[in-house]
Amino acid sequence: MRPFPYLPLALCLLLAACSSSPRDNWKPLSSIDDLLSPSTIPSRAWLTLGSTNQRRPLEARTVGQGPTRVYLIAAIHGNEPEGIAAADRLARELIDSPHLTLRVVRDMNPDGTNARSRENARGVDLNRNWPASNFQPSPDNGPSPLSEPETAAVHNDLLAFAPDLVVVFHSTARANAPFVNYDGPAAALAHRWSYAARRVADGWSVVRDMGYPTPGSIGTFVGVDRRIPILTIEFAQGQDPESALTASRAGLSAVVDRLALARSSELVSQNAP
Repeated sequence: MRPFPYLPLALCLLLAACSSSPRDNWKPLSSIDDLLSPSTIPSRAWLTLGSTNQRRPLEARTVGQGPTRVYLIAAIHGNEPEGIAAADRLARELIDSPHLTLRVVRDMNPDGTNARSRENARGVDLNRNWPASNFQPSPDNGPSPLSEPETAAVHNDLLAFAPDLVVVFHSTARANAPFVNYDGPAAALAHRWSYAARRVADGWSVVRDMGYPTPGSIGTFVGVDRRIPILTIEFAQGQDPESALTASRAGLSAVVDRLALARSSELVSQNAP
């Protein structure tokens, strides 16, 4: 296991000529350090998207200025906080990245986090409250899609951001954790994240099926209904924060590389004679 990832990251370059091949317009960067900003500028202020049932702020920020747009939700269940510290660090490190624009929702369920509860303060699972084609009203899912202020605020922000990829951090007590689950056209990205994370932290794999229904989930809404790739990152419950950060760095670098290469190939195809 390498102490630091050595993963390529694609550069989206201007087309040199209409006859160029995709590889003519793509150049791998030398290491993860090329993705991470060397800046030590203090983190900029977090913006407030809205508030929870108990009036806690829903905080988000955008860092970087690159062509690849990634929307990251660091926590959606209040008893799964392992990703929050990793997302905080990534936001600081990527503050001036020229390759990536990253939108970070620090905690979608701060009421649940405060109570160490999976659900929000009204007992609704915020990962079952999205306007997905398979939404089912219930006490756990809410009476209707977006009935909860947390889901409504993040839903509106996500659509306005128009991401190329959505990533949601979770954690689980399953013996096969950590792993990557995915919805929509994200299989290649899931395997890319898992492979990169496994090179720097043990145990990562891809789990295609969670083994239970997820009506009204963000995965169904984003990945299945809207056909936007979405990755569910399942850390091991209680996972060491440094290990979670290291794996997240490597995985994010790998998927940004993949998305950038795909964009370069598409541009070449569109401009071919």
